[in-house]
Amino acid sequence: MPLDPARLVLPCAAALLTASPAIAAPAPSSPEAALEAYVEGLRTGQVERLQALFLPDGQFCSLAGDSAAPIDCRRFAEVLGGWAARPDPAATGRVLDRRDATPSMSAVTYELQFGGDLYVDQLLLYRTDAGWRVVAKTTAVQ
Repeated sequence: MPLDPARLVLPCAAALLTASPAIAAPAPSSPEAALEAYVEGLRTGQVERLQALFLPDGQFCSLAGDSAAPIDCRRFAEVLGGWAARPDPAATGRVLDRRDATPSMSAVTYELQFGGDLYVDQLLLYRTDAGWRVVAKTTAVQ
């Protein structure tokens, strides 16, 4: 049975117009690259980008300004959606200090300007097969 080119036009056109799946961002090659992707996720509100960087069962703790106040800790899976829900196109960040305990484990002190606030973060990152991932974060608002 010969192929009729006219019958193939519509299926081919539909295939070309169908949205192709998003190309995954490359795995972060350094803690700094992971933190650049973190800030980009906060700027754009891309929760998927944040989920790719933060271990779901990792721990996020925030410190209140009052040292007598209790520390609030939650899993990243519980907080990432809230971070992405309020994107800040002006968000910026910079590494203040980086200490490598091993070639696959790094502790970073990070300054983040997000949502009109200035945060100082202590982040613990591990290199995995999928690139650098944040496994713990403690933050304080300045």
